[in-house]
Amino acid sequence: MKIESITPRIVRIAYHQEKGDKDYGSCMWAYFDFDLDRYMLNVQSDCGNAAYRWNETPDDESFLHLMGRINEDYLMWKFFQPEQINVEATVKNIREAMNLDEMDEDEREDAESYLDEIENQIDCCDSEAEAYRLICEWNDEHDLELDDLFEITVKDFDYSQKKICRIFKEFIQPEIRKTLRATGEAD
Repeated sequence: MKIESITPRIVRIAYHQEKGDKDYGSCMWAYFDFDLDRYMLNVQSDCGNAAYRWNETPDDESFLHLMGRINEDYLMWKFFQPEQINVEATVKNIREAMNLDEMDEDEREDAESYLDEIENQIDCCDSEAEAYRLICEWNDEHDLELDDLFEITVKDFDYSQKKICRIFKEFIQPEIRKTLRATGEAD
């Protein structure tokens, strides 16, 4: 076993909300630590933690330069996996799969009733697996013969995950770009 102590070059950009901020209380603080040598970003925050390490490309682009140009969605997918059920999109997919336009009026009324029922039930699910199981049971109970049930279930990122990435885009990236301009690294 080999143990060594390493002192990395890290840039920390701190975010702190103040009274009067428009969304005060939604994420009170966050530290974005950029390991300039290992191309690693660690986030510790009031609304959750995240970390990701990119391939090191010092001959092509500095880590801060890379972080200054990435977009919010890219960062979201590097940090997180969608875990929350998007009820509205899932019910929309079920509605489309049921082909309501091809039903007579009585069938359509029954189907709308089923949709209201399943929407309320999915909204209470804690996981994709639970929602999928619920949709399968619901499908069997009502003999709807929906295909591709797993693909009908739509997942989304939760509020805290989105908030971390929004803070990055709105507050941290402008600070990165300011730092790059100050060091002459900006494009």
